[in-house]
Amino acid sequence: MKKLLLICSAIPLLFIAACGDSAQKDTYVFPAPGAVIDSAEMPVTTDALNDFTFYVVIRADSDVAKGIYDVTATHGVNTAEGKFTMPKGAEKFKPAIRKGTNSETFIIGFYAPKDTTFYDYFEVTGQKLNIGMKYLKSYTFE
Repeated sequence: MKKLLLICSAIPLLFIAACGDSAQKDTYVFPAPGAVIDSAEMPVTTDALNDFTFYVVIRADSDVAKGIYDVTATHGVNTAEGKFTMPKGAEKFKPAIRKGTNSETFIIGFYAPKDTTFYDYFEVTGQKLNIGMKYLKSYTFE
């Protein structure tokens, strides 16, 4: 009787342990190509004559599994498109946009898991007839 009780009590523990292993597996799902990841806008303050806005959108690229994202920026009537690739080891980190310290500047960056630091990574600026995009820093997460 004691053996039967011991076996019956061990079965639920084995079942719980087996379930625990499957819950720890990597279940990250990349966004569908073309999906909007983040966007931001601000008024253009350097042109008093017109009522323009500066608008930036990040979309998942067809190679999003490699950490590649498309960027579309509109500054007034001008539009520019570009791409950026997330750092090595950070392909699963979600990019985000925040306003930059300079006027008409957005910073694209990311948050690492279990970290509240915003990592500046890519800059998008708009100035009169120009829209610029450039990398700010390099990172690797291995």
